[in-house]
Amino acid sequence: MLDPWDELENLQKGRRDSLACARDLESIRDSCIREHGKSHVVECPECWTRLINRLRDRYLNSAIKEWFSGRRAFLQELDDLFAKARQREVDFKTIEERIANERKEWFRDKVCNLGLHSATRSPAEAQALKQKANNRDIPIDQLALELRECLGADAKLHEEVSVRFLNNVKTTPTPTARAHAYIDALFQPECDPASTAKLRKYIDMITDGKPIADMISAMVRDRQPTKGDLDEKQRLQKKLEELRRARAAHELDKNKRDQMRQAKAQAAINDAADSMPPCSVCSKTVGPQKFMACPLCQVLADYYKLLDGPTLFCSETCLEKGYESHVEASHECSSGPDCLNIIDPDSEMEVDQPLVVFCQECIEDLGQRSAFCSSRCFEANFQRHRDRAHFSERERRHHELDEEGQIESDPEDDMGYSDRKSEPHIVSLRDAVTNWQQKTEAIIS
Repeated sequence: MLDPWDELENLQKGRRDSLACARDLESIRDSCIREHGKSHVVECPECWTRLINRLRDRYLNSAIKEWFSGRRAFLQELDDLFAKARQREVDFKTIEERIANERKEWFRDKVCNLGLHSATRSPAEAQALKQKANNRDIPIDQLALELRECLGADAKLHEEVSVRFLNNVKTTPTPTARAHAYIDALFQPECDPASTAKLRKYIDMITDGKPIADMISAMVRDRQPTKGDLDEKQRLQKKLEELRRARAAHELDKNKRDQMRQAKAQAAINDAADSMPPCSVCSKTVGPQKFMACPLCQVLADYYKLLDGPTLFCSETCLEKGYESHVEASHECSSGPDCLNIIDPDSEMEVDQPLVVFCQECIEDLGQRSAFCSSRCFEANFQRHRDRAHFSERERRHHELDEEGQIESDPEDDMGYSDRKSEPHIVSLRDAVTNWQQKTEAIIS
């Protein structure tokens, strides 16, 4: 088998022989018309025989190995066509078409056997090239064009390298010199000695006179993955697929959980919407996700469970319109007529203290909604509130409370006393709201 560049050289010689044959055929036609007075060479038995024999000699007696050499079935068929042509049973055009069709088949075979897929940039391109080469529906001209596009990256540079290499091969006087030319072109040992050492096997094949095609086939085989490599690749691929399935299952489960949470949240919103009271001012339905509430009501209802539900407002407008009247009607200071805001409205209040406080014992132990306008008001009215609210409720609930050390007698009044330290006995509205928000993760603004 010839090396590709030797085949290329023979193709170039074959083209020259084909051109010479075409000139001879044209000369025979012209001389027949001129010398024998025939309008067409087929009318002249002598010149027609010369024409057929010249074309037969081109294909059946070629001195070099060409594309049709070795295609015995084709050459035998061609010889039979020439014999029929002499008897005028087959015209010249039929023979030319048969030769053209056979050359196309040779081109397809050559594309499939040259291993051009090894020169592609990816396995996908290699597979596409094989499919195109085996597709008889693709015309040869189109196939050749697509091959150039597929293998034509840096075509100008490759052409320059190819021409320089072919010129070097042509000038080699001996097989040994040609082998050195191959090695220099393919492996460049002087530029990369380390890589050359790893490729010694292939260099030795060239030195021993093996065809380049055999060396390339050996390189391709050696680069094919071994059974162990394939097994490891399959194991890793299987593991990757398992991880992908596990991830997909996790995502599916996560999506289901999210959907269930969303459904529960929506159901809770719907239930809340159904159970929420209307706006206390305009009586409109209050949105379950956006509403305003009286803070005192909210804490007493949701945190201390001392109200059935908070007083709600559907908008800022309704809040401004109805909040003050609501507080006056529903959240009167537990000091009653003794409230400092009533008996001494001009007194200074501690601005740094929470404005509203709850009696701790009432809201936490006795179930009473006792709220005072300020801690100062609570201290001033502690005895009256304790006597009026705590004793009766304790007796009713059978509560006994050890107050030793917490109650201080009044030195000026034998019957009087005060809260020695009022802070442990009160809970500010601010602290109650904070505690409720931490417990429920709700927000009161």
